[in-house]
Amino acid sequence: MLDTDQAKQVLVELIRAAGGEWTGLTKLYKAFYLAHLYYAESAPGYLTNWPIVRMPNGPGIESGDALLNELVLAGIVARESARIGPYPTTTYRVIANTMPGAPLEEDKLNAIRSAVRFVQEKTATELSEITHEHSRSWNAARDGQT
Repeated sequence: MLDTDQAKQVLVELIRAAGGEWTGLTKLYKAFYLAHLYYAESAPGYLTNWPIVRMPNGPGIESGDALLNELVLAGIVARESARIGPYPTTTYRVIANTMPGAPLEEDKLNAIRSAVRFVQEKTATELSEITHEHSRSWNAARDGQT
């Protein structure tokens, strides 16, 4: 059974690690994926059991919009329209101090922080290129596959 709460916790902690606010989905999706890779390098098991799917621009979060909508409806995250130059985008901001459920362990938080540091230094295009270049099995899959 998929642990929706843990996937949502990781999303909230990604936003928190970025200073409490995150603009744009592509980098957020890449950070979610990379946090799983960082965690796999440092600890046994999985950061979450939430599916990561192949999308046209690289790894993405299965039903990521639905998870973010649940966080917005629960009053944990605020969502606002924003612009990056002439392009419309969305900003997510953590507005609740706590989330239901047990807090994430320090090794999981460290993986999340590492992923955020990595993606903050790069553009979404650079991240898409990196994730395509370094994942042969990912490139063999079709869009929508996990």
